[in-house]
Amino acid sequence: MDEKRREQLSRLLSLMLRHKPERFYLDIDLQGYASKEDVLEGVRQKFDDATEEEILDIVEGPEKRRFELTDGRIRARYGHSFAIDLGLETAEPPEFLYYATVPAQVQAIATGGIRPGDRQHVHLSLTSEIAADVARSRTDTPVVFCIKAIEAAQAGIEFYDRHPVMLTRGIPAEFVEPMQDGSSGSASLYGRRKRSTFPRK
Repeated sequence: MDEKRREQLSRLLSLMLRHKPERFYLDIDLQGYASKEDVLEGVRQKFDDATEEEILDIVEGPEKRRFELTDGRIRARYGHSFAIDLGLETAEPPEFLYYATVPAQVQAIATGGIRPGDRQHVHLSLTSEIAADVARSRTDTPVVFCIKAIEAAQAGIEFYDRHPVMLTRGIPAEFVEPMQDGSSGSASLYGRRKRSTFPRK
């Protein structure tokens, strides 16, 4: 399977299992699972030549670990825009985590913190570079924030490990700092040559 097809099928699985299962007549249980057969049938609405082997290759493949297979049923591991019970246990976060967004959201985050919006959880990255790469799907100049995760956890904010991302239900503004350009003090706009005063993990 070439990379273009892999990306197309992965995006379709995300749409089906994270956002619009009803569009594909999927019966999603309370934990977010749908039967492998129903998922394949849904995929074939868009790609009529899709095979079970291709779907399993994406689900069980190493890239981003977006999906998981359990007892013949498939679900997305994170990113849902409808309520499900992922059965998550709290986890101790690293000292810092990272989040990136479009420049227009900087002020709202500075005053109101980071909120999940139309998803169940906020997705936080382990490095500033990964956070910036994620946000580049929406902007050429993502603004990166450093999350003081250990301090937030000590204050009662819960984190959940869904490697390669950490999830939480929200981060108050007091634990969110824009990564700074060491010379000018301006927020770090990736795509431009900026340096951070925060350590990168």
